[in-house]
Amino acid sequence: MMKVPQTFLLLAALLVAAVSPAQSQDLISRSVDVMQTLRDFPPLAGYFNTSLQKTPAPAVGKLAEQEFGRPDITRCWLNLDELWDYRTREFDFNFQIGVDKYKDIKEKHRETWDWEQQSPIRYYDYLSAFSSTSQHIMLTIRRYERDILDNALPITKADWKMIFKAGLKHYKERYPNIRYVEVGNEYSLKSFMAATADEYYQFYELGYQAVNEVNEELGLAGENRILVGGPVSTGAISKEINQLAQRFAADPNPSKRLDFVSWHEYTKPVRATAFREREIRDTLRKHRLDDHVPLFITEHDPIHFEADSAGQNQINAAGLVRTLYYASLYSPNMRIFPWALYHDENIQTRFMWFKGDNQLHTPAKDLRMLPIGVSMKLLSMHRGREIEIANPLNASALVIGSRSKGTVLLEAVNYADHPQSVKLTVDRLADALGGGKVLVRKYIIDEQHNNLTTDPTYSGRLEANETYELTVEEGKTYEFTHGKAGKNAVIAWEISSATSGKF
Repeated sequence: MMKVPQTFLLLAALLVAAVSPAQSQDLISRSVDVMQTLRDFPPLAGYFNTSLQKTPAPAVGKLAEQEFGRPDITRCWLNLDELWDYRTREFDFNFQIGVDKYKDIKEKHRETWDWEQQSPIRYYDYLSAFSSTSQHIMLTIRRYERDILDNALPITKADWKMIFKAGLKHYKERYPNIRYVEVGNEYSLKSFMAATADEYYQFYELGYQAVNEVNEELGLAGENRILVGGPVSTGAISKEINQLAQRFAADPNPSKRLDFVSWHEYTKPVRATAFREREIRDTLRKHRLDDHVPLFITEHDPIHFEADSAGQNQINAAGLVRTLYYASLYSPNMRIFPWALYHDENIQTRFMWFKGDNQLHTPAKDLRMLPIGVSMKLLSMHRGREIEIANPLNASALVIGSRSKGTVLLEAVNYADHPQSVKLTVDRLADALGGGKVLVRKYIIDEQHNNLTTDPTYSGRLEANETYELTVEEGKTYEFTHGKAGKNAVIAWEISSATSGKF
């Protein structure tokens, strides 16, 4: 896990406390010295989420890698009641996803079956698509828990552990980059496990035992070893993480494992998410547990609207820039997985990165990015060193920048309730890019530009809204301006030298 020097954290704190950049109520204004850098720009778009509710076409895996770069972790799912049928007690490791074989069984806990769509895609196709395009896979394993707790079906906890273990072992042998396992999902919600903290821990205990046995039987060690964690909570996350830590600390099993802590954050204050790492590590220390384990927010969007409506995807497209950026500053060892690459557009357009068909052979050209996807594409283009720009945490705008070989990328986002003009005064471009001609590409993500939700003819790929050449000279200052950026508009300038390969 990356360790961050205390001097860096102090610098970050100073930036938060810095006096707000001079700007009127209608102007986003920053002075930017592109040679003053803060840190290596973090991979803010480096963690992906998938869904089985409407399984993505396999082409999404490769397309996401091409657009955003190879992710460090892609989160995938394994539904135990699709893998194993309690009536026949038989496994189908390559099951057809979403076949509702329990719809006429009143005793069966429905969990999320009512939202899941039958897919032509089989499980091997799904896992192969993302295993081959990701550094690591996180597998979230769930279902049958409520059926067991209610004694509603002839299935036991021993059965649950057996299914969990057999599935994990099979898929780990087939997809060696399965590295992380979450036990359950949002366990306290009625649409999932509907469990208490004590009930959840019974299954967490079975989960870590199964992981231990798979690691031992396959001889896995070091970077190949499977890691297990939870509680995969949402809503009352602080309470439920504390409850897991409390129960884990009291567990007498010498082989118990809590290799990472994971949870979900929707509609939380920006500051709370930004400083969440400190809170979780304090909780672990309180219970005398290892406080250096990885921390994962395995689902996140700034706003979890009650239902889809126009403009919500754009709101989250802008909001994610803020939460991902500030969390990377103030919780630098916490990783965030925005929800989700692909889902059912009838119920979750507000979260989706891609829209399109989900057939086995759907081509990439038929999959188009929604505003969140375009925003994540822009974030993924930040490489090299982060340019130091003062951004108070409570400001009505965010301006970030990066400098890599031959390219400077500046990005401004308006969070005010009214339109604001943008003016970035930029120094030492010639030092960063060399003197002479540079190519400027200006990008806009708002209700009218790069937005599939408002323009059905949009290509679904990041498009430059303006392109021009500029001659930069040593000692000169340059201004990059935009007339009126509406609320949640994202404005960016990519400035490239002849040596960048982007001319």
